[in-house]
Amino acid sequence: MKVLIVILISYASAGLAQLVLGLTYRSPSGQKYLISDNPHRSVSNRELYFRAYLNAGVSIVLIFAVMYGLGEYLYYDHGVPWWRYLLEAFTVILIYDFAYYFMHRYPFHEWKILRGVHSIHHASRNPRFIDSLLLHPVETVLGLSLFFGSVALVGGVHIYTLAAMFTTYTAFMILNHAGVDYPKFPFKTLGILAAKHDRHHHSMLSGNYAAVTPLPDIIFGTVE
Repeated sequence: MKVLIVILISYASAGLAQLVLGLTYRSPSGQKYLISDNPHRSVSNRELYFRAYLNAGVSIVLIFAVMYGLGEYLYYDHGVPWWRYLLEAFTVILIYDFAYYFMHRYPFHEWKILRGVHSIHHASRNPRFIDSLLLHPVETVLGLSLFFGSVALVGGVHIYTLAAMFTTYTAFMILNHAGVDYPKFPFKTLGILAAKHDRHHHSMLSGNYAAVTPLPDIIFGTVE
């Protein structure tokens, strides 16, 4: 039951983020914070929505399959000291962020092996939240597998830690493609990250490869 609640909360957070952004795009006061007034996509709306629905379906199936089928490797449900929640979350985020950086930079951008797969995502030069689902299904599977693999690598986390991380992960993937740079608290940091990711979408040769924090890009000199 708790696993189902974790999944439902994560989808609720994603839905809320999409609702707020949708209203922002339509609001005259919100439009002045758009990074670009046009997403500049090189695909039709038909293909955009086809891929969005396809990848939403793929992610739902994979999430349920992994959460229920491999739960023993991902989470536990017994009491632990408060600091362990924080340590687990910090460790998973660190592993995931660096692993995603290398997958994103090399197989997706610099090597031919997955460049064609990832180029579908770059069909949007100035992304909106729906472009977080403008993906090849292979990329959807790899991204989610990397997240769950990072959790499994630390030996699993508390169910509450998993709930917080997965909810944040789901919402963050949307907000990273928001196309909105709101320079005031409490959204200033999200605006900076969205602007960095917008610059990444300008070209397959752009930097800013990390997904959660700019730390890997800073360390390896790929900040733009």
